[in-house]
Amino acid sequence: WLLDGRGVLGRFTFDSSTDATPVWSADGRRLVFRSNRNGLYDLFEKAASGAADEQPLLVTPENKAPQDISPDGRTLLYTTLNQKTGTDLWALPLDGDKKPFPVLQSAFDEMGAEFSPDGRWIAYESNQSGQVEMFVRAFPESRGQWQISTAGGTQPRWRADGKELFYVARDGR
Repeated sequence: WLLDGRGVLGRFTFDSSTDATPVWSADGRRLVFRSNRNGLYDLFEKAASGAADEQPLLVTPENKAPQDISPDGRTLLYTTLNQKTGTDLWALPLDGDKKPFPVLQSAFDEMGAEFSPDGRWIAYESNQSGQVEMFVRAFPESRGQWQISTAGGTQPRWRADGKELFYVARDGR
């Protein structure tokens, strides 16, 4: 469903499966979401105007969930659930060869990722310290990572100018 500026709800997808976790493109012209209409959660995209049917964006043998679309609209961050490595962070170029590549694939869970406003950094959650904490790393080249939180953190959100990162701490602050 979409809620318009007047507060009116309109149906967006019509398949009887579960369509969830929508992510807006930076220009507001399309949404990427996950759907289990093929048995597993695959990624689909649809014009925000609703003028055309949704189209498969990425179909693989693992469950996936969209996280964020880069400010330039060229890259989708998404997570996969892998039996060996848990939740991993991947990127899908939305033009060109559209070949996905791993951003973070480890023995820990990486999720809740968001691009910085300039698209050069990503903030994400990881449980590598024994609890879920906030981290930042360069994108697309990984040149290290920096732990931002010290007492737990989820739901990263960048300030519009990219100079500050907000998150919800374990105690709810």
